[in-house]
Amino acid sequence: MKKEIEIVAYRCKKCGKIHYPFHDRCLACKSREFEKIKPEGMAKLLTYTRIYNLPWGFDQRYLTIGVVEFENGVRAMGQIHVDESAHLETGMVMKPEWGPVRKQYGEAVYGLVLKPAG
Repeated sequence: MKKEIEIVAYRCKKCGKIHYPFHDRCLACKSREFEKIKPEGMAKLLTYTRIYNLPWGFDQRYLTIGVVEFENGVRAMGQIHVDESAHLETGMVMKPEWGPVRKQYGEAVYGLVLKPAG
């Protein structure tokens, strides 16, 4: 069974600016009224990096982390699941999923997982 992406963003009711994570006031117009929105559709890769010097407790050699923008404007950071030789470039379409990103104390920790679409 596929899990729903558990990210909640907030759209300002006054000016429409999307905030993720939550801010007490809109960064654009200072309003305090928001509506909750969920990311929708595929995601476009805005930027990414590979981290090779991981803290203690990570079993893998490196992590690839990316910032994506969903079709409805929500931006979020997630773990890109590709091997080290995979070609990544900004602007490419990523398939978002909610899945395990690491194990901690023998339990899976879930987060945003991204995979190249196609």
